[in-house]
Formats: sequence, C-alpha cells, structure tokens
Amino acid sequence: MNYTIDLTGNKKSSDGSILGKVNDFSIEMSLHESNQLNVYRKNPLLTPCDRVVQYYDRHTRTNQNLLMFGSNSYLGATNLHNIKEAAVNACWEMGIGTGGVPLLTGTTILQEKLEKKIAEFTGFDDTILFSSGYTANLGVLTGLLRPDNLIIHDKLNHASLIDGTLLSGAKMLRYKHNDISELSKILKNNCDNFKGKILIVTDGVFSMDGDIAKIPEILDVTRKYDALLLIDDAHATGVIGNKGKGTLSHFKIEDKKNIIVSGTLSKAIGTLGGYITADQSIIDYLRIYARSNMFSTSLPPSICAAAMEVFDTISNTEIVEKLNDNSAYARNRLREEGFNILNTETAIIPLIVGNQTLLTKMTKDFIDDGILINPIFPPAVPANLVRFRISIMTSHTRSDIDCLINTIINIFNKYGLERHIS
Repeated sequence: MNYTIDLTGNKKSSDGSILGKVNDFSIEMSLHESNQLNVYRKNPLLTPCDRVVQYYDRHTRTNQNLLMFGSNSYLGATNLHNIKEAAVNACWEMGIGTGGVPLLTGTTILQEKLEKKIAEFTGFDDTILFSSGYTANLGVLTGLLRPDNLIIHDKLNHASLIDGTLLSGAKMLRYKHNDISELSKILKNNCDNFKGKILIVTDGVFSMDGDIAKIPEILDVTRKYDALLLIDDAHATGVIGNKGKGTLSHFKIEDKKNIIVSGTLSKAIGTLGGYITADQSIIDYLRIYARSNMFSTSLPPSICAAAMEVFDTISNTEIVEKLNDNSAYARNRLREEGFNILNTETAIIPLIVGNQTLLTKMTKDFIDDGILINPIFPPAVPANLVRFRISIMTSHTRSDIDCLINTIINIFNKYGLERHIS
C-alpha cells in the first residue's frame, strides 16, 4: 500500500471552484476504499462502546471483535447497567425528546436537576446545558465576547474554542503551549488597551497530548491583569481531580473568582451534550445571550437522567481511581519500552509515529491485529508529530493493556520504526 492519508482542513480545489474540492476528494476517497482503510469512512460498530466492540467490516463483509483503545468514554459509562436503566426509565416517563428550546418550552425538571448537579460537582453557582461541548464553547465565547475584546489562547486549544473566537469577532492572540512567560508578556503588552476586556482560554487536559494546563500559574497572571479565565474541561471531567471533579480540583483550587469552566457530557460521562458552569450572574446572562443554547432544542430527558446517574456513580464508587490506575500502568509500560508519548499525565496517550505514510499503513495493521485506536493526521497535529491517540478506559484489564503494548512493539518492529521520534 503506497497510499497516504491527506487530512487537511477546508481544502482548496485544483481548479479553484467550489465543487472542485469535492471532486478532488472523491478521487482520494476511492483510493481510501481501494486500500480497505478505516480513516475517512468508518466501519460501523454493532455493539455498545466498551473494552471489546464488534464492528461490521464493509470491505470483507464480516463482523470483527476488537479491543477498543480509541473511545472518549474513559469510564466505560456508555454500557453500565445502572446508567442505561436510568435512561430507559426517563424515556418511558418523559418521552424521547423535549419538543422545544430551553428558553421556550424545552426546559424539563431533569435538565434543571442535572444543571444543579454539575454545579455542585464542580463547585460553581449554576450551570447551563448545551447540545454538545462544541456548541457550549461557541455559546460562551460568542455570548460574552465582542470585536473590542481580546482572547488569548494556548496554541493547542481545541478547535471549538478557536471557532467560537472567530465567530465572536474578538481579537485573538496565542501563546506557546503551557508557556506562562509568553502569556505574561502578551498580557503586559495588551492590558492597557483591553482593560477589563481580556479572556484567557485553555484546555484543562489537552485532547491530543494528554498533558494538563498549568492552571495555578495561568490563574495568577489572569488575576494580576484583571482578566477572565475559561478552562475547557472536556477531557478532565471524570478523569482528573478528586473523584474526577476536573482541573481545578486536580490543583486544589477552591477560589472560583474570574473563572468559567466548559465541559462535555460526551466523554467520561458517556452520553451527549455540553455545559458551562460559572458564577450565577454569568449563567443567567448566557441563558439569554448564548445563541447556540437559545436556538437549539434541549437535551432529551433520557440523556439528562443518564448523565446524573454517571455523576452519582463517579461520586460513590472507585471508577475514577480504577481509570487512573489503568492509565498510569499503560503510560509507565510504554515509557519503559522507550516509546515517545510526550508529557501525557492522563488517560489520553499520544504514541508518536512521525511519518504519515507509515501511520496510514499501521492504522490498518492495528485493526488486522484486533485493536481499534485513532490515527491523528495534520492539521490536528504537526506533520512531524503524527500519532496514534490511545484512550484508556476503566474497563480495560491489565491483559488488554499488555496486548496493546505487545502489538505496538510488533508493528513498530515490522517497519523498523524508531521508538523515539522528535
């Protein structure tokens, strides 16, 4: 196989026309299919997302069982009996949907209970729910920011945060990943022109690298220059902190002044939806001015009920502790074997390959060997740092993780690929 995946953004067409890029991609897609790959178009899963999944291989027309190391459902909550039971009961009691947007007739009692539960879980006054983590970030940024504001981003922030910034029209500046010195310099150079108009934005846990933002240092400079701080805890909620309470809990930060947190229900919580949690006055404002909330139908009752049950399970069991034990075991073993997994501290483990052609080939090798993990191509990561993103789950056994690592060793050896890629 000589074909290499070429994942880019909104590609320009060879002839400059609107549909030219569609035609160009059709050629690329046909190459993808002829090489029996699973990157652009996916083989559908036939079973719930858990440590082992079955999917339909559209190329061979057979069902295959695979070890799942590519899911965001870190706690395995998507397939826990008590979670599913809560969702089913809510569906019978309140129907399959809400029939309206939150500001009109779509607010249910289960939505209100979930919002209060998230606020209690995170230590804030109140919460507002959205249809996804993506729309939560769009909602808070476009709701609060205007063109005369300044947003300062970590360079590795999630795409939804960048898109929300672009939609807001605010001026955007970016600092090197986790570089507090550069962040301080940007603030110092802009504080006079944007007094009281600056928002600093960072992921809590970075989605491609698995490391954690330096929140205590970021918060110090945030308050020094009278700015606000938005932390995206999408990959932190249910993963780090005391009982999975997120990045602020991880650093034992209790003073929530000048802080807003966004999060999602679609990763460790295992369902669907997003949220913003903050001071009461901010949440009250966003209920009226966050357009992605105001103009989107409310979350179904079954989703709200399931999410509440997950938060209760997190609080009352050792499910997060088991995830962290599994994650630490996987990270330690991979580092002992000499693989480059960057500075990850969490259940997200980047396995650097550094060669797009090999990454394309290896993606199929892993599936052929019974393992499902995600290849990450540009523009999501730099070309020299293309990688697999391994996701650890609570439900994985040590035997599962050992199987993964042995498979990684065999595939790297197959291509004579060095384990330290820079």
